Amino acid sequence: MHKKTTISILERSPLYRAMLTRMIASIDGYAMDKVCQDLDEANNILLHPTDVVVVDLQAASAADIFGFIRKLIALDGVNVIASSLQEDDMLIRQAFSIGVMGYVVKNSTYEEFRLNMMLAINGGMPISRSVVKRLVDVVRRDYSTPSAPNLSPSIFLTCQLIEELLASPFSLRQEKVSDFLSRRTGMSYPQLSIQFKKEMGINLSQYMIIQRISRVKPMLKEGNYSLSQIANMMDYSSVAHLSAQFRKITGQTPSAYKQTISLPH
Repeated sequence: MHKKTTISILERSPLYRAMLTRMIASIDGYAMDKVCQDLDEANNILLHPTDVVVVDLQAASAADIFGFIRKLIALDGVNVIASSLQEDDMLIRQAFSIGVMGYVVKNSTYEEFRLNMMLAINGGMPISRSVVKRLVDVVRRDYSTPSAPNLSPSIFLTCQLIEELLASPFSLRQEKVSDFLSRRTGMSYPQLSIQFKKEMGINLSQYMIIQRISRVKPMLKEGNYSLSQIANMMDYSSVAHLSAQFRKITGQTPSAYKQTISLPH
């Protein structure tokens, strides 16, 4: 039997501590070790390290938190995932610059949050709900993308291929996604789907939908395009199709989402 990957979390919010504990317990091959609510507790991880540590960047002052993360990264074999309640360009850049392997924005639906957390735990680059493509591109250009030692090469490649497809949505019209992924990975689509669900904990088709919607949100936020234009640009068959998928993932219609983000804070 393979040794389980041990995970510790430092999370200030009781809600997210409970959510993370439940989430990680549901992933095969991983075991929760320590659950901390402040730096004093978390410093025990330095004495008895685990394989992965999820660090809430709001759990203490920025100086103390990033000092703690640097100590963790200095330990041999420890990978760190940073998390925060909402997008913060400066925090994200600082986190990647000191060597964290993933950054997750918690203020999203449970399904999105779980998916991005699983990607991060497996060594991928989670494109979280609020981390728009522009920012991810900046991070990738400035800092090397971490490898994914715990994902099989075919599934890590699949995630990259899906990102490649969605970065140029009109390419979706050239070839069926299932045929494209099978051709590039060398696996039949049914085999690939089974393996993807096993490693990622989510259906391949659902992953595609979530990633697609994650690209629609910044376009709605910027307000430069109508919903019809966005549907066409993202290669949806109709506005109704886009709206249905958007509501399924976010719990809101695109129009309601636009109103929400335009409200003064």
